Amino acid sequence: MHYAVNGVLNMPPHHITRYSDKTLQKIAEIFDLKLLGIYHEAIQKEHIDFYKSTIFGRIIGTPLVDRSLKRKLWNRLGKICKWAIPVPKNAYGHTAVAIYAL
Repeated sequence: MHYAVNGVLNMPPHHITRYSDKTLQKIAEIFDLKLLGIYHEAIQKEHIDFYKSTIFGRIIGTPLVDRSLKRKLWNRLGKICKWAIPVPKNAYGHTAVAIYAL
């Protein structure tokens, strides 16, 4: 999700999906917590097409918002070419959970 462009419903204040593992680790340092683990959901079957289009979009960059004609054409091309985009076995799904202890 954190590479999704124009995902306005996944931006604050709705959802905050742009936390990397590094950011979650830094939170532990800032608040003097022990990070017990970071767990990632496996990619779900119904999200595979979204995953592929997002990965394809990374080729031209991943700003938060891009309403340009170039982006619209690129997104259309990604939908046509999605059959050729592989999904790695270790691809993450939408959800990450960080567990902290005092």
